[in-house]
Amino acid sequence: MIAYCKKMTQSALFFIPDISGFTEFVHNTAINHSKHIISELLEILIDSNRLNFELAEIEGDALFFYKVQDNTDLQTIQEQIKEMYVAFHTHLKRYEYERICQCGACSSAYNLNLKFIVHFGEIDFIKIKDFVKPHGSSVIKSHRLLKNAVPLNDYVLITEDVIEASTSKSMMQNGVEVTDSYDFGAIKYQYFEISEYKEELPYVPPIPKDVPKYKVFDVTEIVDMPVLDLYELISNFDYRMLWNKEIDFMNYEKDRVNRTGIVHQCLVSIETVTKKKEKESQLVYGETTKEMPFLKEMNTYHVLEETADGKTKLNVEVFVDFKISGFLLRPFVVKNLKKRVSRNLKELILLVDSGFKIET
Repeated sequence: MIAYCKKMTQSALFFIPDISGFTEFVHNTAINHSKHIISELLEILIDSNRLNFELAEIEGDALFFYKVQDNTDLQTIQEQIKEMYVAFHTHLKRYEYERICQCGACSSAYNLNLKFIVHFGEIDFIKIKDFVKPHGSSVIKSHRLLKNAVPLNDYVLITEDVIEASTSKSMMQNGVEVTDSYDFGAIKYQYFEISEYKEELPYVPPIPKDVPKYKVFDVTEIVDMPVLDLYELISNFDYRMLWNKEIDFMNYEKDRVNRTGIVHQCLVSIETVTKKKEKESQLVYGETTKEMPFLKEMNTYHVLEETADGKTKLNVEVFVDFKISGFLLRPFVVKNLKKRVSRNLKELILLVDSGFKIET
């Protein structure tokens, strides 16, 4: 049953952060990773909601906020936009540093942009069972304005209604005035470029962390699988138990893309790390743990390079820092580590040779 909530006329500020480039990003990238990335970005925007907007809808690549109020203030709107914009691009900057995946979604996420639509007008509400949603012409106008003639990627569009209802005019110095026509009629707005806010992004420390001192061994194999597919097979936790037969469970967040700093639990707690590539042609995936017997820390790196015939040269390197007891038992410790790595590498090759294919 649909019911219209009849109240005396109320006004509201309508606020829509919209991720630019979303459609192309989703259509041209790995769908599983793209949805996780977009989900994280939308969560960042929701967490940055300092004006206590009501979230009416999550609309794929956009959030539809509103707040019932009698007037607006351009100064506080500008501060809210800046906070969301800086948080959004800080997350993308950190993601670019931390990502280990080479798929289209992960490697092109930094191309995403953010725009804002801000409108002010009357608001009604519609009730559908237990859900109450904003309703009326102002809601329609706000959404129609997502399709506009603004020639920018990062911008804020503010309608004349917002400006007239504002108690301050702080954003009005550099706006471009436009009168645009829609199916509901003509509407006046101003738009402002906001890419300059990127200059205020906080410092994101580089990675990786220090590598343990002692390289105890490495082993190299040629694997009959394209380098990007093998990299996905090794770094994607969904596939781990197919080739690591020493574990019988994996505890990790399935709705997050693996990247530096992600922790998973199997026999021990393990964190994804990175290591600087020695060659531009290499892909490197690493993991670290501080829970191995006799060791302070152990890092295992998988270094992949494409061969001339389309296969992959896989080099597995193991670095450790020993505890005192580990130094005393070093031959025994190294022998057991090498045995485990070799067994997993053998299972990995058997899996590939069996005809296993990465899901696309």
